[in-house]
Amino acid sequence: MAVQFHLVLRKNLSKNVEAGKEKLFYAQTRSTGTCTFDELCEAVAESSTASSGDVKVVIDRVIRFLLMFLARGEVVQCGDLGTFQLIQTSSGSTTTETFSSNLLYRVRLRFRPGTKLRNLALTTKGERFKLEEVKPSVPSEGGGDRPEIE
Repeated sequence: MAVQFHLVLRKNLSKNVEAGKEKLFYAQTRSTGTCTFDELCEAVAESSTASSGDVKVVIDRVIRFLLMFLARGEVVQCGDLGTFQLIQTSSGSTTTETFSSNLLYRVRLRFRPGTKLRNLALTTKGERFKLEEVKPSVPSEGGGDRPEIE
């Protein structure tokens, strides 16, 4: 499997940039499309005995309980999918007395992928996206039933 990318010209953010290397080309991942929630549920339903509606209900319940367990401060293990955990860090304080909640950063959701997803990320290669050349159509002269646009 390959992840498609295209090249974009961006400012070089390295320190002490040499003359002529102020901008460099970088790879940027390119999506090949979007799988909607409904499409995902249909695909799961087609490969199981559950209906698409059943799959939606189960995923809805998983999200509800995931939120509940995370709010309680628990790490939620979801088998091959991976684990979810809320984490929060802070700026440092010289003493425990001077530490206040103002030093806390916003809470983040940490996802650690399971073995199969981690292996996918490790084994996937990059592939440069190539635009298919589209040959411009040559308009025919007269005789058509479509009115000309001026």
